[in-house]
Amino acid sequence: MIKVKELIVTDLSRRGNGRDETSPVRSILEVYTKNGELLAVHDSQGNYTVEQLIAFAKLCREKSDVAIEKIYQSWSKV
Repeated sequence: MIKVKELIVTDLSRRGNGRDETSPVRSILEVYTKNGELLAVHDSQGNYTVEQLIAFAKLCREKSDVAIEKIYQSWSKV
């Protein structure tokens, strides 16, 4: 089945505190129906799969002597 709907797409929402590289201030893409129902959200830093999060956790465990911020910098570039 295919439905055609009018949507509202916005990037006006912001996330992150901007204090360091692990929480930069960023625009969040959101898609709503005309009635205001949220259909989708895309956060460039928050939409990780379970597999990606497990890989990051394993990397942190392997490099326990390195600051997590530095591990995240190298991991997020991959």
